[in-house]
Amino acid sequence: MVSVGAVVFFVYYVAIYSVNFPFQDDNTFLQLITEIRKGLSWPETISTFFRADNDHRIFVPRFVSYIDYLINGHLNFRSYIFIAAINLIFVAGYIYGLFRQLKLPLAYFLPIPLLIFQPQYHEVTIWALTGLQHITLLLLLCACLILLQEPSPVRVATAVFLALLATYTHGNGILVFATGFFILLINRHYVVLLPWMLAMMIALAGYLAGYTPGSGVKSSIDWPLIPAAFVAKIGATLSTWPSLSIGAPIIWGTLICIVVIPSMLMAVYQSLRKNSTQPAVAHTIFAFFCFIFLTTGLITIYRASSEIVLENRFKIYAAFSSVFFYLFLLITYPKLRRGTYVFFVVFATLFYLSSYSLYTPEVVNKYTRYVADTYNWRKNQTELCNFSSIESSIEFLVPAYQQGYWQVPERFADFDERLKATIRQNRFKPLVFQTKHYLHEGNGPPQLLIETPEFPLRRRQLRDELFVVLHDETTQRTYLTGTLPKMAGWRRLLTEGVYFGNGFSTTVPLKATQPGQYRLGCLLKEAGGKSELIMTQQTVTL
Repeated sequence: MVSVGAVVFFVYYVAIYSVNFPFQDDNTFLQLITEIRKGLSWPETISTFFRADNDHRIFVPRFVSYIDYLINGHLNFRSYIFIAAINLIFVAGYIYGLFRQLKLPLAYFLPIPLLIFQPQYHEVTIWALTGLQHITLLLLLCACLILLQEPSPVRVATAVFLALLATYTHGNGILVFATGFFILLINRHYVVLLPWMLAMMIALAGYLAGYTPGSGVKSSIDWPLIPAAFVAKIGATLSTWPSLSIGAPIIWGTLICIVVIPSMLMAVYQSLRKNSTQPAVAHTIFAFFCFIFLTTGLITIYRASSEIVLENRFKIYAAFSSVFFYLFLLITYPKLRRGTYVFFVVFATLFYLSSYSLYTPEVVNKYTRYVADTYNWRKNQTELCNFSSIESSIEFLVPAYQQGYWQVPERFADFDERLKATIRQNRFKPLVFQTKHYLHEGNGPPQLLIETPEFPLRRRQLRDELFVVLHDETTQRTYLTGTLPKMAGWRRLLTEGVYFGNGFSTTVPLKATQPGQYRLGCLLKEAGGKSELIMTQQTVTL
């Protein structure tokens, strides 16, 4: 029941914090439809589907959005997030199938959903494009591993097709071929290796044809830092506790590598000598580790930097590292199963609770910023959460919106009238926000920080929405921006049931706004439908 509850709450969490609005690279879906509607020839259309986009050839996500367009006449970004959530449940179902092969009590499965269905990698679970990339890729990997267990000609051909789809889903998709090679090798299906390798070389050649690296690829690599960065990404599950510093992920990742990699190599050696005694499920777990290690290595090298960076969306592979490490220990050390189970139940439970506690404010911040941008786009043809990509995307966003295949939801139907009434009646409260102008990341575009430790309006439920209002009375231009809530703390959560604190903060990218003198205010939309607006006496210059 706990496992089912974790899945149900995850789906609910995704449902309440997902918005039918594109974020950053999601714009590529609108660009695709815009170009197809121009009446491209078949070669040009195919080229558009397979065009590299920021390091990746994303045919599969683009194809999903195109099918959505053909069926509904417009794109629904929220539906892509739900597709990713369903795919993740299927991946967990595949892992459950592996677990059942161990013939252990069902209670031993408990740590697995707790490690998977949590928001540590929310950039995957609540971001349309990345969800269609990473989670779909994992599902395709699972399907390939199933097919290659008993590789008949039809099953191998199907696996090749699925591996090709994986290749054109995300940049690490080609590694599904490498993982397939591993499972065929360790299971001694040598006859299939040659055609499988040939298919991989053809897929790689097609992928690299005309390929140009995107902005995420670094031109220089700090090689001495690579080993620590690699193991930190493997063990990034422990980054849920910031107080443990970067050392905790490094230690956890190192432990996983030290324990698993020698066993993987020994399993391959024993298989080649035809004296393997390990069950087939162990080989499948090693194959998954093969994919995770290769993926992490690829990410570590091509996104190397002068410091160890644990990108949110890549923590999905850290979660599955811990999951398969748990299964590996259950198989390899049967005498320690009870201790392993107790440790991982405690570890997974603490991780699960801490993950929701730590990352929910960040999720809420992004959610409310997307919701706010539904207003900003409808009123001002701009986006505050996409300020870095709006200039390069505006040429196809405007026609997409005007022609109706991008339908921005109306989330603030009566807000303008309420704001006008408040301004007309001079109902301004003597409340003060703290403001500060600064440069993004030290040398980037100018931004305005707005924060307050206390405010009469605050969130009380997970579904409450809180926005900062900026209104220029001269031009009658208004912007909304989402807010980052402060946590009330564990003590208030346990004693009062209060999760969100009184304070909040937000940032306004000045590049995405028009200059002017703006009055500050705050809008609260409660889960029950009630809303409240407070405008202050304070003004800021943008």
